[in-house]
Amino acid sequence: MWKSWSKWSSEQLVLFSGQLVHLLQSGIPLVPSLAILAEQKVVSERLSEQVRKHLENGRSLSDSLKAESFPDLFVSFIRAAEEHGDYSFGFKQCEAYYRARSKFKRDLKRASTYPFMVLLLVFSAFLFLMTVVLPRFQVLYETMGIELPPMTKWMLTIFNGMNVLVWCLLGTILFAILIGITVKKQGMFWDRILFRLPIVKRYRQFRFTHYIAIQLGSLLKAGVPLLRAWELMESLSPWAYLSIQIRQMQKKVEQGFPFFQAIEETSVVFLPTFSKMIALGEASGRLAESLLHFARGTEMVIKDRMEQWTRSLEPIFIFAIGIFISITVITLFLPMLQLVKGL
Repeated sequence: MWKSWSKWSSEQLVLFSGQLVHLLQSGIPLVPSLAILAEQKVVSERLSEQVRKHLENGRSLSDSLKAESFPDLFVSFIRAAEEHGDYSFGFKQCEAYYRARSKFKRDLKRASTYPFMVLLLVFSAFLFLMTVVLPRFQVLYETMGIELPPMTKWMLTIFNGMNVLVWCLLGTILFAILIGITVKKQGMFWDRILFRLPIVKRYRQFRFTHYIAIQLGSLLKAGVPLLRAWELMESLSPWAYLSIQIRQMQKKVEQGFPFFQAIEETSVVFLPTFSKMIALGEASGRLAESLLHFARGTEMVIKDRMEQWTRSLEPIFIFAIGIFISITVITLFLPMLQLVKGL
């Protein structure tokens, strides 16, 4: 069931994390827990044995999982758990994140599969109309000396220019990919691009805010000093762009700025309410609890937004299908009506 290379699926990570949380909370040590999961076929025996060897050789659990090609974000959660000493909490975070991600993918697939197939069939019929049917009408009209309807001529002009448009689009995409590969920090490059897109920027703000709130709150709750926690967050972050923002905020804090003010002045990657919540947490002396509470609220908002988006996707597809069908019918039947009038 488990892959021994490349990346893991969200379902596999949810199963692995959830089962390991139950075993650890039952008081079973880590290595025996991995052996039990291998016996239950939750993980492969090879994975259990490799992680055990890594641990015996003095490597941390996060490094061991990274060596087995676990995702960077998963490894980041476990590294933070190693710092605050609670593996169970770290694996709970992994389970919650990848369970939400898996549900989003399922909902997205369920909402888009049927409309997408219908849209594909309609588009195929439209291509047949533009490449086979209408060119014959055009030849017939030229023979009879009848002018094509304006809308049909307009569609033919657009279609004839589509070849150039498609090649230009493919060339642009290929050029962007090549630039991304050649940039030293590819993640940084794409994060800068994504933060220029309003919808994507908003989602990333939610995701970054949730990540920082839950990780930093866990570290502070475990007694890690704030500056040390910031250093850890910079090294733990799986996003290069976020690491740079954390470094800038850390410099502000070292200069004596309040935590909330450092976030306001140096970072655009968090939600606007994040700094206000931190100000209240600092004033009350319960910053760790405030961060963890804010993280739970942000997680609920993320789940709600993702569900709303997947629910709205199907009507969008249906609307697109309706437009394609309307254009196809009008483009096909207008020449027929024009031909009847010309006879």
